[in-house]
Parts: sequence; C-alpha cells; structure tokens
Amino acid sequence: MVTLRHTVLLAPVPRAWCTDALAVTLDLAEATRAEPGGRVVLPDGRPVPDVRLAEGRHLRRGAVYEADGGDDGSVEAAAGQETAPEERIRVTVAEWDRRRALRLDIASTGAEGEITARCALRGPDRPRDAEVTGRAHLEGVWAPLSRFEGRARLQLDDWWAATDTGRVPRTAPLRVRLRCGIARADLRVTPAPAPADGHWQVTVTVRIRGRYLFRPVAALVLLFTRPHLRRALAEGLTDTAAHWNKEVPRLTGLTADALRRELVAGLQDGDGNGDGGRSA
Repeated sequence: MVTLRHTVLLAPVPRAWCTDALAVTLDLAEATRAEPGGRVVLPDGRPVPDVRLAEGRHLRRGAVYEADGGDDGSVEAAAGQETAPEERIRVTVAEWDRRRALRLDIASTGAEGEITARCALRGPDRPRDAEVTGRAHLEGVWAPLSRFEGRARLQLDDWWAATDTGRVPRTAPLRVRLRCGIARADLRVTPAPAPADGHWQVTVTVRIRGRYLFRPVAALVLLFTRPHLRRALAEGLTDTAAHWNKEVPRLTGLTADALRRELVAGLQDGDGNGDGGRSA
C-alpha cells in the first residue's frame, strides 16, 4: 500500500451562498418545459440545445432525457471515413422532491465504453449530503483495467462545521473509493479554516493498494512509482486549486439574478444563434 497526502488552500464557498445558488439552479430547471416531440425550452422559449425528453413527464419520476454528448462525425462522413459511434447520454429522474431528495440515473455510451452512475442529493432546499455511485466498462484496454466501480460521498453538514468552527470531524466529510481488477484507491478530503486569510485549508489523502493475486505486483510497482505518484497528486491538486481560486470568488460575488443569467448563457454555449437551428 502507498499513502499520498497534499494540502491546498481554497477560496471558501459560504453555505448560505451554496444554498441560494442551488435554489436558483433548481428554480431555472423547474421553469423549463417540454414541448410536444420532447424539445426542452427555457422560460423565454429558447431551446436547451441537444437535450430532449424521450419518456415520461418533465421532471417527474420516470422521466428520461437523451443528450448528444459528442461530435456527430459529419466531417469524417463527408470525407468518406469510418466514424466512431457517437456518445449518447441518457438521464432518468428517479426522484425529484426538493424537500427530500433529487436522484438521477445517468448512462453514457460511446466508442470508449460505457459509464453508468446514480447521483443523489439529500435535502436540496438545505443540502445535507451528496452521493455518487457508478461503474465503467472501457474498451480497448487490458482486461483487469477495463472495469471500474466507484463511490463518492460528501457530507455537507460536516464539511461546513469543519470550515466554520475548526472542529475536526470524526470521518473525512468527502470520501471517494475507486476499484478495478488489480487495485483499489481510497481518497479522503478533510477541510479546516486556514490560520490567517479566511481560506479553506484542504488536505487530500490517497491510499492505493493491490487487490487479490495482484497485491505483490502492485506493491512492487507502487514502491518504485511512489515519487511520481506524489508529484502527480501535488501538481494536479495545485492546478485544480488555482482554477478554483480564480473562479469561485467570481461566482460567489454574483447576485441571484446574475447567476441565473450565467446559467442560461451556459446552456446556450455552442449553440450559435441560440435556437440550435431547430424550428419550434
């Protein structure tokens, strides 16, 4: 087994802002509507690009949405080349209750394989707990590395208690586990208030170990690659922190109306004239 640890400073996200931002996002989602044929449109009538309601009633249990997650291969087709299968994303609403929970099942298929995930947010109007579980089957890789499964859980009450009061939680508020045929990785993320400037001091601990008959080989590989893994973790977290510290203060400074406008603009990105070239 190898243990890696790195600490970064992150700009804080106030709990009140997070709750309000989630409310704005859900209000916008609930203000959309599905038209005959499944096209989903914003309150002003503009469509949400590349998303359609395939089954069920909009934002009700059992509703199924389909989205195009990638290039349609038109350039290759025009050149007479063989094209890879287009990525398809299918999202099923398992529960939509803002007092209790939001639960979504997501399936993505494409040339690189298949991914399925179940996402849950408990207490959306005052978020307490978020969890994602999933599986992946990758094409074109060594069989023991072709299947992954994972779980991530963020306990928001414990996170903000730690950042606001400095109280050390009994368990890490953010925990992630990934497993494949040869190895398992456990990630723990623990926040604390930074000593001086109001940032979060976030420590990430990763433990990697081999599984089953691969344990001896994995132990040897991890022994020799430990310095590279430690450097990769530090560089990855440093880059992520730099991006976070650039974007988060800007976002937390937005009013509810400004955030809503930004969300709408994000939905329209890449759509050119805003109507995706579709007719009503």
